[in-house]
Amino acid sequence: MMTMSESLMRLQFLSLILLYCVSPSSFFTFNTHDVVVGLGPCRPRQIQAFEQFKNEFDTRGCKRSDYLNGVWCDNSTGAVTKLQLKACLSGTLKPNSSLFGFHQLRHLELSNNNFASSSLPSSLGDLNRLEVLILSSNGFRGQVPSSISNLSLLSVLNLSQNELIGSFPLIRNLTKLSALELSKNHLTGTVPPSLLTMPSLFYLNLKDNHLTGHLEVPNSSTSSTLLFLNLGYNHFEGQILEPISKFINLERLDLSFLNISYPIDLRIFSSLKSLVDLYVPGNSLLVTSLGTGSDIPPNLETLELRQCGITEFPNILKTLNNLRVITLSSNRIKGKDLHKF
Repeated sequence: MMTMSESLMRLQFLSLILLYCVSPSSFFTFNTHDVVVGLGPCRPRQIQAFEQFKNEFDTRGCKRSDYLNGVWCDNSTGAVTKLQLKACLSGTLKPNSSLFGFHQLRHLELSNNNFASSSLPSSLGDLNRLEVLILSSNGFRGQVPSSISNLSLLSVLNLSQNELIGSFPLIRNLTKLSALELSKNHLTGTVPPSLLTMPSLFYLNLKDNHLTGHLEVPNSSTSSTLLFLNLGYNHFEGQILEPISKFINLERLDLSFLNISYPIDLRIFSSLKSLVDLYVPGNSLLVTSLGTGSDIPPNLETLELRQCGITEFPNILKTLNNLRVITLSSNRIKGKDLHKF
């Protein structure tokens, strides 16, 4: 079993991959050269194929000093194994793009580009050696193609901040997934139970979609590997809190603005002993769960209670000795009560 420090390092590692690719101006730095080992000179035909791919787009935003900037090749074969072109391509990613001829690709990052008139091509499924696929903030429209299920070696999948619609992508075959980032799209329907039982998944962000229904989590998931879970800004119905309490290794949980019809009892998270950050703004809270005797995760460092309709000072805060950040804004707590903290 991982120690708290080991699991935090693991979470931070994936967070750097996911957060850095979402915003090119982010202060995060991450050396993705280490993801693909054995890098070396590229074969001439591979260089030509790369040039052909870039010529399919307006590349005025790309670095001109080094035309091969963004491409890495295998040391022994000379085949392209990694492409990383961020915030420099503009145009349509077509199903017959030369990109899909790079069959040795293991790492593909095309984030913050302008593919606004494109849908995700089903040809992505031909790149079946991919381990990392990052296509965030590109303006992709339409549904996620079913061929994505062919990428059985994927460890990281990031399709966040696009205009994707339809039901949840077919990812049942992606059993090696460690991180799945689908936030800020327009996905609908329910979360498949198979997703929540993936053996290696420890980062899951579904924030800001149109997901509905409830969560189904088998009892076996009490040993879940999930460390980071974000379900905020969706439209879930029925019971979703009790299933979440089975993810006993969670360290960060975001349930912002869930739009559920019942108040949240914070005590339902008492089993999450490793939880460090809890975000529940925009939800109604059960008043009794804010009292001094409430059993909530004892190691909380961040607690977000903004816009929760709280009228009295939550005495539970007095028992959280590790608390560093607490947000109580946009509530109706009397001024004199705030001096208690």
